Amino acid sequence: MCLIKVYMEKGDGKELIAEDIAFVIKDGDKIILRSLEFKDISALEGVDISLIDTLNSTMLIKSKTLGASQ
Repeated sequence: MCLIKVYMEKGDGKELIAEDIAFVIKDGDKIILRSLEFKDISALEGVDISLIDTLNSTMLIKSKTLGASQ
């Protein structure tokens, strides 16, 4: 079974936000990360998904405010 790790872009690097995520749900302006047991791990606001890498089971997100200022 392939669960994903979610990372937030931070300057030139990235920070781990969540692990073992089974579901990613877009709900309006929110991105909800849910575990295999259907428990919400996090509800992220003000972010966009930059990359979903199924080969490496990772997802990269970035702040909408950082993207707007660059």
